[in-house]
Amino acid sequence: MTAATLAAVSAVLVLSGALHAATGFGFALLSAPILAALLGPPDAISVIVLTGVVVDVLILGAERRRPSPSWPEAVGLTAWAVPGLVAGAWLLSSLPRTGLQLLVAGAVLGGVAMRVVGGRRAAASPHRGWTRAAAGLSSGLLSTSTTLGGPPVVLYLMSRRLNPQTMRDTLVVLSLLRTPPSVLALVVAGALRWRPEIPLLWLAVLAGYACGKWVFVRLDAGRYERGVLGLLVVAALTATVVALV
Repeated sequence: MTAATLAAVSAVLVLSGALHAATGFGFALLSAPILAALLGPPDAISVIVLTGVVVDVLILGAERRRPSPSWPEAVGLTAWAVPGLVAGAWLLSSLPRTGLQLLVAGAVLGGVAMRVVGGRRAAASPHRGWTRAAAGLSSGLLSTSTTLGGPPVVLYLMSRRLNPQTMRDTLVVLSLLRTPPSVLALVVAGALRWRPEIPLLWLAVLAGYACGKWVFVRLDAGRYERGVLGLLVVAALTATVVALV
């Protein structure tokens, strides 16, 4: 990695870390397409997996509060994500991703539209096991194949009407629980690549976390939900652009 490339990657990770710290998800929304162009898709996914975990650890361990995730949701979604992680790693090393990315873009936009039409006054959707299973499986599949695994679980958790703190912590716990099987799946598929610059990139992510935490403490529930819905639209557009370019 040249000095110029290292600087560009670091800048991207600062912004990605800030986004993730502010909402609990979204690290790959900004970093995935840019790092794929700078480093190539396999190296980009490896860098995202190995640096994004730093923000998750900081959110749960470095803030002066007791984390308040919904453990049943986090554990249940993780259990369903594992088969998807394995399948996604195989897709990353074996199949073109254009159709998969376009499919997730359409699904995310549809989910956002349903949420907006329903409005915040709508009652929480009744809990059904298949909705958690679908969210977990699709998130796992997309995590290791495209790094865009956040939208399915975000839409699902929004339907559970969690408060911003609980939703953010649940997403972070889910990400941490999913990291070991993600790494294992990528290793087995031969798609995980360690780069010597990773420790330096951790410092960039740390700076991003500090900025994102400052933003989060200033968000009320309404602003948080609007921000999350906006990020989901960005995720769908990102998947579409990356698929078509």
